[in-house]
Amino acid sequence: MSLSVLSNIRTSLWMLMFMSPHSIIGLWYNRPIFSSCATWNPNASTFTNQNTLGYYINGIFIDNKDTVYAESWYNSVIKVWPNASSIATRTITGVSNPCNLVVSMNGDIYVDNSNGDGQVDKWTLNSTSGVGMMNISKSCNSLFIDTNNTLYCSQSDLNRVIKLNLNDNSSTPVTIAGNGSIGSAANLLSRPWGIFVDTDFTLYVADCNNNRIQRFKSGEMNGTTVAGSTAPGTISLLYPASVAVTGDGYLFIMDSGNYRIIRSSAVGFQCVAGCSMLSGSTADKLNNARQIAFDSSGNIFVTDDDNHRVQKFILKSNSCGKFQHICIFFKLT
Repeated sequence: MSLSVLSNIRTSLWMLMFMSPHSIIGLWYNRPIFSSCATWNPNASTFTNQNTLGYYINGIFIDNKDTVYAESWYNSVIKVWPNASSIATRTITGVSNPCNLVVSMNGDIYVDNSNGDGQVDKWTLNSTSGVGMMNISKSCNSLFIDTNNTLYCSQSDLNRVIKLNLNDNSSTPVTIAGNGSIGSAANLLSRPWGIFVDTDFTLYVADCNNNRIQRFKSGEMNGTTVAGSTAPGTISLLYPASVAVTGDGYLFIMDSGNYRIIRSSAVGFQCVAGCSMLSGSTADKLNNARQIAFDSSGNIFVTDDDNHRVQKFILKSNSCGKFQHICIFFKLT
């Protein structure tokens, strides 16, 4: 092997380590791992808006092939953009004011249709109608599916999170966090919004009106505050709307009332975007943003609800500028 080829390999390996986020293997959605020095362009590009999708965009999901799914509450429509395309190839209209959506491992789309048939509906590939899967009396403000094919729903109006095993025949969910009463005790929630379930089935809840992120270990009804002013060493939040957990266990939070995205890392909490903490419609601002999702390149997609758009913040760097050595032995020829 020539020295020039070896040099190219070394360069490629360096770029792989320090420029590209890694994700958990085996998941159908993206859970990147970022350096504590990772930065994103503060000026976002608009992926879609009211002209192509509709008004009040709440839910978004991106699979590991970078297919984007998003819904408009006001226009009662869901669109699908395959493989990072700028053109949607599928449109679903048989829902009524959907609040959120999620996609399963096999590509089925689950949609909050509480205002329609009072259920979470499943839309299979190429289907023209949805099938009711989970009975709900109030909207699912966030939906999630874990690796055991269990569907989770946060119900802000009922101050609880419920779940349903999709492998069972039942359509009746069980409550796993909150008991319906508003409160700030460890076993209570106040208008919970975004949810995320880790691979060990730990549940994270954006407890919106309590201005905190709660973590519930599997099977436990008492949560622990992991972000918010009541948790020592974290950060103050104002109406957090969503939470996502990276592949190495750190948090990304849509701090909606402060119009910003923040993250945790090995060096503490940092602002990622919207760091002026001012609402607006320019490329560097958000207004009542709801949900966060990642593509496979580590770019951040945000449903910027009151601006009626989905914003894309591009990952600029995933390096701290320090070299780490990789010992690979080649036979030079």
